[in-house]
Amino acid sequence: MIFAAETEERSLHVFPDAETAASYCDGLAVEATLWLFWDDKGAPLAPEFTVPNQRGLFTGTNGLYHLVPAVSAAHPFLQEAIVQIRQVVGEFPLTYVRAVQDYLNRPQAGLTRPG
Repeated sequence: MIFAAETEERSLHVFPDAETAASYCDGLAVEATLWLFWDDKGAPLAPEFTVPNQRGLFTGTNGLYHLVPAVSAAHPFLQEAIVQIRQVVGEFPLTYVRAVQDYLNRPQAGLTRPG
């Protein structure tokens, strides 16, 4: 699962995988940081362009990218950034902010939380 925030509208989109997210979020907008990405644990992801965007005088062409773990703190973890989100676009049950927070705070398989 991939989470992608559209920063102007402050909406969080929930995608089943990175390929679906990359096909939805065009490269020009991604390069302009209008989209931020996280993995299913809320860790930041960064776009890595394999074909660069191209800009002309009046037009632009989207490049191709894939998502990789962010090597630096380019943006906060989703648990911190979610306070800025106004709406969630996803499939039930991930259709509102509280549901995403609950998902991110769930116990991970094989790990126990201190009681």
